[in-house]
Amino acid sequence: MTKHDPVVPIQAVAPWTDAQRATLNALLDLMIPASADGTMPAASSLGLFDHIDDLPAKVRAGLAAGLDAIAKAADERLGAPLAQVPNEHAMAFVQAVRAGAAPFFTAFTAFAVARYYQHDLVMTRLGLELRPPWPQGHELEDGDWSMLEAVRARGPIFREV
Repeated sequence: MTKHDPVVPIQAVAPWTDAQRATLNALLDLMIPASADGTMPAASSLGLFDHIDDLPAKVRAGLAAGLDAIAKAADERLGAPLAQVPNEHAMAFVQAVRAGAAPFFTAFTAFAVARYYQHDLVMTRLGLELRPPWPQGHELEDGDWSMLEAVRARGPIFREV
């Protein structure tokens, strides 16, 4: 940034609209429904996307645009919001629109699955400890540092300024 670049203030992230929230929850439930025995929760019940301000702005905008497009397509093709359509029809609809919205579904799936399996309730139900994977209990053996000698022998690869 130069002294002439304007400072751009951080703008608040707009919350999901009601239609976006309903479409989001319908998609989450199609992807990760509650288990039949009730031990694993449905993805929509965990508020995975409640804190949307932690998403990068471009991701948030892409998700919002994708949810809007899916809601519009559902209204046009199914005659109702996705959340009001029986699961078998909703899944067929999602499979049909998925090819034309690959970037949306790639981002949506990555964020939804990561957030689901990092949720405290899911981790507990899977029998995992609620802690970071490192440093507790994951010690690494010292490696063979002599393997770096060839790299060190090359010397610096940058120019001092």
